[in-house]
Amino acid sequence: MNKISGMERRVLATLGLLALVVLTGCSAAGSLSMEAADDAEIAEAASRPAVVESHGPDDQAVVREAIENGSGTATATEPPVDRGLPFVYSDTYYEVNWNVTGTELGTAFVVGVDLNGTASVDETVAFEELSEHDRQLLGSSISATTADEDRLRPGPEISVFEEYTMAETNSSVLLSSEYSAVRYNGTIYPFEINERENVALSRYRYTVSTVADSTAAYAQQIREKHLITLSGLSEDEKVVVNEAIDGVYYAEDTDDEAFRSVMDYFPAESAIDAESFGGTWLVRYDGEVYVADLSYGGFDLNHRPVTEE
Repeated sequence: MNKISGMERRVLATLGLLALVVLTGCSAAGSLSMEAADDAEIAEAASRPAVVESHGPDDQAVVREAIENGSGTATATEPPVDRGLPFVYSDTYYEVNWNVTGTELGTAFVVGVDLNGTASVDETVAFEELSEHDRQLLGSSISATTADEDRLRPGPEISVFEEYTMAETNSSVLLSSEYSAVRYNGTIYPFEINERENVALSRYRYTVSTVADSTAAYAQQIREKHLITLSGLSEDEKVVVNEAIDGVYYAEDTDDEAFRSVMDYFPAESAIDAESFGGTWLVRYDGEVYVADLSYGGFDLNHRPVTEE
């Protein structure tokens, strides 16, 4: 069975809240989900993968480059990879840091791709004739997308924001205005360039440092730093926690006093990762260790256990 990450769990909890709104007609104010966790699951909840499967604005390839070569570079208006949870690569965990080494001019734009459009032969360019960066941009976007009939409509179904250096701009076929479609694996995909503008790009140099050299070592670090214990719960609080185990407890509104009091057991300083709407904690309850995802975006700011620092 495939295991889901902490971010995926939080997304699922959010989707669950939305489903509850649809099904009950009320506004769900918060949720708690808890899953029993071994070393691998603890480490997964407290890290980010350094393996890149698609090109995009949060391109983690620069992190893998830094891991493999000692440093990595990227050019963009904003850091392509932010500081945050450590990255895992080949069972080793790394902290990432970066600094700005210079600036240069570039081009920002949005490319829209039509999955079921048509174009004339003279407006179409073969995918192999695109520049290297064009191929990275369009190839990953198209190949990662299934032309589901439910999502097809007139015009572009995919929109991707990208930034090119001037050298990449000058070599780009997409930005040349010579073509309006690309032929990829025998299929023609019309595309359009929107919101094109000149921008100032920063050059970022990324470096990494080793946090732990194994999953077991990293999981132990997380236990020592973040593990909290849920004990002395009232009967109402136990109902919340027991329903959250291997499932989700939903607080339908802010009048849910049991949920509100359970939130107090999740202090900001103990969170693995937390924002103003929710976060991830490591908790022990009845002798078992769980990764817990708590969402409380519907509660008044004064009633939230943590706020964004």
